[in-house]
Amino acid sequence: MEQEELDLYDLKYVLAEYIYPRLKAFKEKVDRKESPSLPNFKDESLFQGKEWDADLVSEFWSKKLEEMLFSFEYYYNSSQKFDDMERELLKENIKKGLETFAKYFDDLWI
Repeated sequence: MEQEELDLYDLKYVLAEYIYPRLKAFKEKVDRKESPSLPNFKDESLFQGKEWDADLVSEFWSKKLEEMLFSFEYYYNSSQKFDDMERELLKENIKKGLETFAKYFDDLWI
């Protein structure tokens, strides 16, 4: 069986192997304030009626990236780190992270 065919067998792990380290590096740039990209969070209730400042937006973006990282880390590492987590909570956090990834996919740029 060729590598391409093997990659398709459990594609989520192959994709996580590609995405996780890059998403982690992206978040590190955001956290060091080296990234000029900040999504437009107009639809987020957290920001409605509040004065926006760069620190508030940057902190929010970092938390969203952390949600995304959780999902990809789970499939990338498959480590014992997640063994103690209650199964339903684990599934919920994975789903939330993937939904956040999809929601902000267009905003993953520097």
